[in-house]
Amino acid sequence: MKIFLLFLIFVSVSACQTENTSNKTKIAKGETEINEVERYDLPKILEETSGLAIRNDTLWTLNDSGKEATLYAISSSGAIIDLRETKHTNIDWEDMAIANGNLIVADMGNNFGTRTNLYLLEIDLSNGGATTLDSIPFHYPEQQNFGYQQATPFDAEGVIFIEDQWVIFTKNRSAQTSEIYTVSKTSEAAKKIGSLPVGSLITGADYHHESNTLALTGYGKNKIQYLYVINNFTLSTISSASINQYDLHLNAAQVEAVAILDPKTFWITSEKTNSYDAFLSKVKIP
Repeated sequence: MKIFLLFLIFVSVSACQTENTSNKTKIAKGETEINEVERYDLPKILEETSGLAIRNDTLWTLNDSGKEATLYAISSSGAIIDLRETKHTNIDWEDMAIANGNLIVADMGNNFGTRTNLYLLEIDLSNGGATTLDSIPFHYPEQQNFGYQQATPFDAEGVIFIEDQWVIFTKNRSAQTSEIYTVSKTSEAAKKIGSLPVGSLITGADYHHESNTLALTGYGKNKIQYLYVINNFTLSTISSASINQYDLHLNAAQVEAVAILDPKTFWITSEKTNSYDAFLSKVKIP
């Protein structure tokens, strides 16, 4: 989103390792600065890039907030090399993932907690098209109030596919945590399975199956942009996860998406802001 929302409560993230009082999840600031090795401006049509996924060695992205319902393949230098139009309305597309070779699009942006039509789309990109295989609606069972809420805990911008389940990461503006939910085809009620004490608002997610690496992007106080990396991540170890936090040194950017190349190398995209044009960046961690 182009405008950063007012933080009502901010939980400071210590420079040293701290432990969440409700479980064993730990968060540690990276000791070495992150290394940006490449950066490319994105075409103007992608100024609201909000999701990123790698399918068959090709990067795919999309726009959010009511833009066209189109999927874009981009080169490693940010140029559009393919696009696929869908027959859906882009209410607020916020992330994408790969599941069984298909693309998952998460239309779940819910800035003020008013939406009652959250869903995931499963799209087949084979044969040069964009065929919707399934539309999977969901809601948060804990949400009872659908009136305007500036600090809603029921907004989400990250999705992954792991252990044959769709998993979403919320951006809880009140607690500065990310609540983790699973979404299934058999029940519209999403199931909360954990929480991460990130101390920021999560804007993107990706999972690397070969190494069991989870990556999240988020922004914190004063618009500081973060990359979070959890090694050996599984759904059964959320409560004991060790979170490595890295400052992206891109203050006033709006990093919205991440895709993992390998456990040390990541693609990220940022929307257009007053300080930056939309861009694609490759970063490495120590």
